[in-house]
Amino acid sequence: MKSKFKLSVAIPVYNGAKKLKKQFDRIFKDCDNKKFNNFLEIVISDNCSTDNTKKVVFYYKKKSLINKNIIIRYYKQKKNIGFPKNFIGLPKLVRGKYILYLSDDDLPGRGFYKELKNSMENINCYQMLIAPVGNSRRYFKSLFGLNKISYIINRGSILSGIIINTKLIKYTSFLRTLYPQTELYLDYFLKYGMRDLKIKSVIYNLDTKKNIAERISSNDRMNRKYDFALLDKVKISEKFYKKKRINFIEFFYSIYSIYKWGLAQKKILRNSKAFRLERLFFNEITKYRRKNLLNLIFLLIFLKNLFSKDRIFYYQVLKKKLFDN
Repeated sequence: MKSKFKLSVAIPVYNGAKKLKKQFDRIFKDCDNKKFNNFLEIVISDNCSTDNTKKVVFYYKKKSLINKNIIIRYYKQKKNIGFPKNFIGLPKLVRGKYILYLSDDDLPGRGFYKELKNSMENINCYQMLIAPVGNSRRYFKSLFGLNKISYIINRGSILSGIIINTKLIKYTSFLRTLYPQTELYLDYFLKYGMRDLKIKSVIYNLDTKKNIAERISSNDRMNRKYDFALLDKVKISEKFYKKKRINFIEFFYSIYSIYKWGLAQKKILRNSKAFRLERLFFNEITKYRRKNLLNLIFLLIFLKNLFSKDRIFYYQVLKKKLFDN
């Protein structure tokens, strides 16, 4: 069956009314002419929100009846099924040839949808397309390209800005983690590859002012535990390594990059004087069962920072890992 739209913007939502308003304002400003007819649809999957999400969606849905360039479709779960299931069900709801995943708290910059339309108008490919986001660099090849897996795992955890061919989404064997998108993207990448979209507009997170201390101690919609779901990314890497879909070097570098991020978060906690959270976070992330591998990774991270201004911090972390754990 032929797809009705070129692109479906799929947004999983839970209590995101205020942020959705900004999303719709951006979409309506960008998609303000007939050139967008049949180009995109907006699909909202509401995980049984208790705020004004439905009211906001229907306000813009009514507005879209006047501006017929934009189609909005809304689905609400009968009960809160958790983020993973809400995300996994999205491909069944969309009618576009390609699906763009977008978190309700990640806002595309001005002109994003216009640039996206120009970039995708003549595209007919299987590759995963990756739009730029503010808190992640574009892919930079190193280790002869063996760092691609770590890039997909870490970039994939952001969720937003990933575009894939809807008909090619076949992955169903999800782990019980808070990052089902990372599994889906990694599986898709290993089959079809990826490339960065060369557009200037960037997707920015609306909560960038919140650091890890504020996110853990506040009402985190994702319900991340004290490890801030770091071990969930480790589980995904382990799964693909055990199934021999990635080799040892790819596996090792992915774990290294996950913990490099993790220790950077530990430093943020310390600088925020959130010492209790820092201790709990560190205790959780060092529960990874591959102790020797983890010791080596901590050593490498220390050596990488040996001549940086943070060397004392990384020395203390290495010492604690080797002698206190």
